[in-house]
Amino acid sequence: MKDILENFSEKFPILNKTYELYQSATGISSSEENTLRKSAEITILEILELIVIATRQARVEKKHTLKQALRKLDTMKVFADMAAQLELVKEPKYNEINEGLKSVGAMLGGWLKSVSVETPAAAAK
Repeated sequence: MKDILENFSEKFPILNKTYELYQSATGISSSEENTLRKSAEITILEILELIVIATRQARVEKKHTLKQALRKLDTMKVFADMAAQLELVKEPKYNEINEGLKSVGAMLGGWLKSVSVETPAAAAK
């Protein structure tokens, strides 16, 4: 898995940032029974999946997929805030997760903006 991730990460650094976010999210509660942690991990994996899918899509489909990834990221922000409020994560780990969320969000937003810009040929139609 790591070789595949490294190969993709060379072309798409957002994959590496998302993987780092996943690693941070595993710090939410040490209890194996914690549903919030499991939900957070699954949500990040879904974001990672959407990013991989977007790397292989045409512009129109990519916009839709990136918007889905941003919605999932918003859900993850709620999970992180809940974990902090329920004291399932210590402040340094929460800050680390929050920074990862901001970084991935900025990268997704920039990518979406770049695929949303009309090309001169499309604008002429």
